[in-house]
Amino acid sequence: MKKIIVYRFIALSVLSLVLLQSCKKKKEEADPYADVTGHYFSIRQFALDEWQTFRGSPFTILKTVREDKKTDSSFTTSDTLNWGVIFKTFFETEISDRKYLGQYTYNQFEDNQEGTRNFYYKANDEDMFTQKLLISADQVNNKVKGIYIETYKKNIWGATLQKLYYAPMKTIQIQTDEKPTVGARKFKVVQYYFMR
Repeated sequence: MKKIIVYRFIALSVLSLVLLQSCKKKKEEADPYADVTGHYFSIRQFALDEWQTFRGSPFTILKTVREDKKTDSSFTTSDTLNWGVIFKTFFETEISDRKYLGQYTYNQFEDNQEGTRNFYYKANDEDMFTQKLLISADQVNNKVKGIYIETYKKNIWGATLQKLYYAPMKTIQIQTDEKPTVGARKFKVVQYYFMR
């Protein structure tokens, strides 16, 4: 009977030590950005602001698609364009969640020749989906003049590089460069020109 009590005591003691160690580790792994307010630039919020500002404004859009050395173009309107596909492509690049803090190197610089103030985010890890984000804003009124994004995704099927560009109410461009492990490389450029 004494042996059972001693074994139980030892087992409880070891269990208590393990639990204390795990609690201590959790305290050490606290969020290093807990005292930081804010987040990185939000593509979703910017798109929502643009949508709220310009929805209901009728305008014509020239859509061009270049693929396999062939170009196709067509006209559409702002109320018939499939915005969901475009928004999805840009929303996938979102880095504003606080989990991304510290995972990007941030720089800000002025381009006096272009009259822009630029905000540049570069991924610290080559496995991050969103590799680069560049926002160019007017130096005088801080309105966004352009957003450029690069993404990279690699898996057993191959690698895909995207280059996205948006100039507010002027141009949307989506370049996709797929390099499959087996098969031919596919390069596609879809552009939307706002004709206002």
